[in-house]
Amino acid sequence: MPTLPFFFEDNWCDVIGKASRGLNCSLARLTQLSNLSLKDIEQLFNGVLDKKNLGILAPFLSLHAEALLALAENTPPVPCLLPKQMAQFTTSFHGMQVHSYLLWSEENKTAIAFDTGADLTSLFNKLTANQLTLRTLFLTHGHRDHVEKLSKLLTQTGAEAWIAEADWISGTKPLPKHFSCQLDSCIQIKAHSTPGHSPGGTTYVIQGLPVPVAIVGDAIFARSVGGIPPAAYSKGLQAIEENILSLSPETILCPGHGPLTTVEEERKLNPFFAK
Repeated sequence: MPTLPFFFEDNWCDVIGKASRGLNCSLARLTQLSNLSLKDIEQLFNGVLDKKNLGILAPFLSLHAEALLALAENTPPVPCLLPKQMAQFTTSFHGMQVHSYLLWSEENKTAIAFDTGADLTSLFNKLTANQLTLRTLFLTHGHRDHVEKLSKLLTQTGAEAWIAEADWISGTKPLPKHFSCQLDSCIQIKAHSTPGHSPGGTTYVIQGLPVPVAIVGDAIFARSVGGIPPAAYSKGLQAIEENILSLSPETILCPGHGPLTTVEEERKLNPFFAK
């Protein structure tokens, strides 16, 4: 397999792999559809880049060819900066990097965490440095890398934890439908259902900051998506379209892995969604 570009969670080979698995489309079937030889198909899935063949294959995986080729050419993302009332924490979980996030109010010094990651040290340091009280933990989904420190976080802060009912785990409360809450007089958090990668995947949209922000978990990455099983694939992509990519173009997307991105960038350059 080729070395991943350092700035993306997935490379072009990961993308065609996720698409073929989601569509439950075998290499033999792709050979029939595309008229490429089985050897050509196998080379692509083994990470041997042939741009011409990749462009031919893309539409048979319902991927945008130009966006896929841009990913193969290592076109970097546009740098994004979180608003000053937010922080990203990156921790290591069994060799992979996972992100969690913190949002706080300067008005009332309360904070909300999104996922736990695998180490709470930086989170606790930020709470202490800014004299913040953690009130709530919102979980994007129940996969272990995102909830590894749930028990410790709740024990040490007394915060409440919320997650979609379909992903419920011990220590959490099920999110009501159309859930929203206020952090202070300006900042609002609203839960958007984005199942697919997990049955209860949830995106949290934050309004009231200088720029809107969406905590998307593993629903969507910069230039890719989280793995979606075949039974949920179509509806999973639809949920991303309707509940994430329908947000305003400037909305910053905060994924569980890989770099920050924006709605505008993913509409244009994500092979799963570019038109």
